[in-house]
Amino acid sequence: MNEILKIGCPVCGSVLSVKNQPGIESKSVTCPICKNKSPFSAFKRIVNKEEKTEYPDKEKTSYSEETQVNGGPNYTLGKLLVPSLHLSFQLKPGKNIIGRKASASSATCQIPCETKRMSREHLVIEIKKIPGKGFVHCASLYKEKVNATFIGQNKLEFGDCIVLNHRDIIRLPDVEARFEIPDEEGTDI
Repeated sequence: MNEILKIGCPVCGSVLSVKNQPGIESKSVTCPICKNKSPFSAFKRIVNKEEKTEYPDKEKTSYSEETQVNGGPNYTLGKLLVPSLHLSFQLKPGKNIIGRKASASSATCQIPCETKRMSREHLVIEIKKIPGKGFVHCASLYKEKVNATFIGQNKLEFGDCIVLNHRDIIRLPDVEARFEIPDEEGTDI
């Protein structure tokens, strides 16, 4: 009989139950809550903790994540800062396209550049609202062939979907941007 595994979605943190089948490590799983498809290896394994209740002979099972994805719910929208150019872009729910400023650009956040190393549509920051979880900010490349782009020290590859955290540095060609989430009271952290 196949064992049931509890896993946490890497994007929204929802707990899912899946059957442990041979070769599951090489498969992808689509989260029914946020609809993101991720490799099984990206999901966080959930372990059982047995807790005693105040009632004798009764046990209650609770679940906890081995690692936490974002540290807690985020109910405010992030913004993208480009300190070297004194620019700030307030991000909106849905897809925010970041790219080089140009008359033929469809980017919602257009950054002036001296060279054409950054594409007119280079990076996408997608913001999804997850019920009870707040907003999740995910970064991915807009197209397959773009110059090197990094989040922190990690190179972003086409097809990656990286959950952004407060103060993550995004190194685009020719410019560095910082992702920030204002605190709940409306002042910067």
